[in-house]
Amino acid sequence: MPADPREYAGRLAGDLDALLGGGLAAAYLHGSAALGGWVAERSDVDILFVVADDLAAQAAPAVSDPLTAAGGLLTRSGARCPGRGLEASIVTISQAARPMPPWPCVLHAGFGDGSRTLVRGDTRPGDPDLLMHYAVCRAAGITVTGPPPTAVIGAVRRPQILVYLAGELGWGLANASESYAVLNACRALVYLNDAKIVAKIAGGLAALDRGIGPPGLVRRALDQQQARAPERAAGPDAILFVRESAAALIAAAEGRTPSPPA
Repeated sequence: MPADPREYAGRLAGDLDALLGGGLAAAYLHGSAALGGWVAERSDVDILFVVADDLAAQAAPAVSDPLTAAGGLLTRSGARCPGRGLEASIVTISQAARPMPPWPCVLHAGFGDGSRTLVRGDTRPGDPDLLMHYAVCRAAGITVTGPPPTAVIGAVRRPQILVYLAGELGWGLANASESYAVLNACRALVYLNDAKIVAKIAGGLAALDRGIGPPGLVRRALDQQQARAPERAAGPDAILFVRESAAALIAAAEGRTPSPPA
């Protein structure tokens, strides 16, 4: 993997640990930087931070509100992210050890493409995206600091992952580029068939190798993801493929035999 995401995550983890007075228990780099296929022009740097349950007691004496201070740190760091943007979540040791709905967190921060998101966990029930962050960290997360991911993060059940992936495909069609939707469908089908979590590019290549989906569509999506072609909205062939993939995931989650996409 490129050195930039790992080095950036290491510096940010060190800064957060100092801010929290040693209260950072672990940090994991996940997403495409860990799974492979990281492209600076298209990829975020995804980091999961695990902190002490009693965050306020662990914070440095000069920090009166650790959540506000941590949010400010992530905001400043997001401007220096080596990829398209920073996506970071902070969870407690207990939250990571027993992952379950509604997927509570301490703080979520997202910065990229001119957008800025900073949400405190005490302002909403939870963050459903944590389900997949946990699963990816357990499968392939790179340890920035702390124990290995499987020693800190509990397992997420397969039906929960399948339902999440199906929902993500719907979101991608409505809100993201064609490459995002199509390659997410490809890697979701890899998980459905092999129980393996892979990056978007690896999912697209696996689809080509196995004859899953229209090959011209998958190649087009790969070109967009790897910055060889401009991003575009999903065309009719992409919409059909992604919807059929989502239906297969839901069928499997409900214990029915899924019909593979054409």
